[in-house]
Amino acid sequence: MLVILDMWSIMVNSPSTASAQSQQTLVQLIQQRFDTLPRQVRLAASFVLDHPQEVAMMSMREQARLAGIPPSTMTRLAKFLDLDGYDDIRDVFKNNLRARGNEYSQRAHGLVELNQKIGETALALEVANNAIAHIQSLCSADTLAGMVRAVKILSSARQIYCLGLRSSFPVAFQFSHVSEYFAKNVTLIDGAGESGMMKIMHQVGPKDALFVCCIAPYSKRAISIAGHLAKAGVKLIAITDSASSPIARMAAETILVGKKNSSFFDTLVPAFLVSEILVALMAATSKVDIKASVSETEKNLWSMGEWWGAEQPDLPKPRLRKQES
Repeated sequence: MLVILDMWSIMVNSPSTASAQSQQTLVQLIQQRFDTLPRQVRLAASFVLDHPQEVAMMSMREQARLAGIPPSTMTRLAKFLDLDGYDDIRDVFKNNLRARGNEYSQRAHGLVELNQKIGETALALEVANNAIAHIQSLCSADTLAGMVRAVKILSSARQIYCLGLRSSFPVAFQFSHVSEYFAKNVTLIDGAGESGMMKIMHQVGPKDALFVCCIAPYSKRAISIAGHLAKAGVKLIAITDSASSPIARMAAETILVGKKNSSFFDTLVPAFLVSEILVALMAATSKVDIKASVSETEKNLWSMGEWWGAEQPDLPKPRLRKQES
């Protein structure tokens, strides 16, 4: 225990050393002192141990509300750890979260090592099985009920705005693209020339909804746009990876998806599936004539020459590889 206290003392006096190691040291110190804490303070300590991401991202008052204790109890916990205030605890967790900014590069190295260990076929199966596990987790009763509630909000909205930036953009685009086969009130934000942005400056209100996908690392601009809409009363339907994410904390309905896989990048498969489920439910419960709307859209796309047809010229034949002698 003396070693832990010495490491903690160094960390407190040298903020620049805050990292994954310093968070681990703080966690160990809380665990060491847990049994000596008053009952209420133990609730604060349990929250810190069980919800590291929330500690990093939520305000002290929000954390206290979730823990079911007064905010002053969080400060008492800091005092029992020889700290000036609860912000010192939050800083450790926030710094550790920032230090994970190079997580992709670290995981890329692990990906190469895994391939060398199990081979390409097994690696492909590992990635596929991981996606299957994420999909299965979406089949829980609570998640499905959340999707049904989300669709009711979307279906009753005057206008539906779709938002997803950086890696999340394809999810928002797919939702918008498919919805527009039958819905005439869907707008993709951040279109060409940011045309979609102008519509949200003055025309939004409580009768509108925002479909937003935002996966960590969270896009600052997406959070800013979503915040602007939330302040205007727009109801947010969020696909994200944590209940403590900035988007989830503003949302009327949140669907949580897994994202980690064996590759260096996070998978979007679960987020795509949720968007497709939402569109399917919207279509199935729509008050418009779905068959007529979709048929009309298809007819227009064919007439505009958007799709490849039988009248197109023959494609060149593929070149055959020469057999090795």
